[in-house]
Amino acid sequence: MELRHLRYFCAVAEDGHVTRAAERLHVSQSALTQQIKALEDELGTALLRRVGRGIELTEAGAVFWHEAQSILDRVPIATFAAQEAARGLTGRLAIGMTETVSFASQLTLVMREARERWPRVEFSLIQARSNDLVLALEERLIDVALMRAPAPTTEKLRSWPFLSEGLVGAIPDTHLLATRQAITLADLTDEPLVLPHGRSGPGAMRTRIATAFARLGATAKIAQETPEYVMAINLAAAGFGIALVPAVLSGVRRDGVVYCPLAEPDLLTEIIVVARAGDPAPVLGNFVALCLEHDATKAPGAGTKAS
Repeated sequence: MELRHLRYFCAVAEDGHVTRAAERLHVSQSALTQQIKALEDELGTALLRRVGRGIELTEAGAVFWHEAQSILDRVPIATFAAQEAARGLTGRLAIGMTETVSFASQLTLVMREARERWPRVEFSLIQARSNDLVLALEERLIDVALMRAPAPTTEKLRSWPFLSEGLVGAIPDTHLLATRQAITLADLTDEPLVLPHGRSGPGAMRTRIATAFARLGATAKIAQETPEYVMAINLAAAGFGIALVPAVLSGVRRDGVVYCPLAEPDLLTEIIVVARAGDPAPVLGNFVALCLEHDATKAPGAGTKAS
């Protein structure tokens, strides 16, 4: 059974005459009669009966006409819905992000614009650690993730740069450096530090900080290590030392802490967009394109977009 069978049948039912219906459909009367007969054979029952020079619906035909007309009425709706989905204007998108990325004002701008551009897309957001986000992508629990570099090494995933930003020092407010407009690593060579540490090793940022100190002929004096940047700020507030954290976290307010930019242009942390390689979902493609087209300078203090 095809849509044309339904159209032919409904035309005959509405006109009550095969000849007039054939003229309206621009088909021959014999071809129309054959199509109606094929439809009745498939259904195993008569749908039409002759009355004088015209045709009327049988009881089964009346029921079938009602349902067939409903189907035909929905064809344009279904067509439009499919076209909208193909353009990524409808659908669902599950977005994962790490805790520190969720503080980025640039991401807030992207999400606001995404909702304005695609109001009929259902967005859902979750927060998790980077390793958990990678696993969620591979298991198709989420569609896209925003996390800090380095990118996952698996070939199943693809990544794009989103933005890069510098670090700030979270400094106890009683410290002499708390009044500075900016600090450098040279200012910190004799200071106890609270530094990031990965769950399975030092991590990329910790390694880069150590390398930067080594270029100064110094070694970082580590007072505390933590895999959580927000915990590092809490430790700084408690007086354990100066914490080095991404600049977006300067929006985290803690009593006893002030933030001071770290004037080290080589110490940048990158936020990347990660999705499954080859995922054809239009709504995903739209979102990734939006992330890449956004100018990070629109977000004060968010840093610059990675090249």
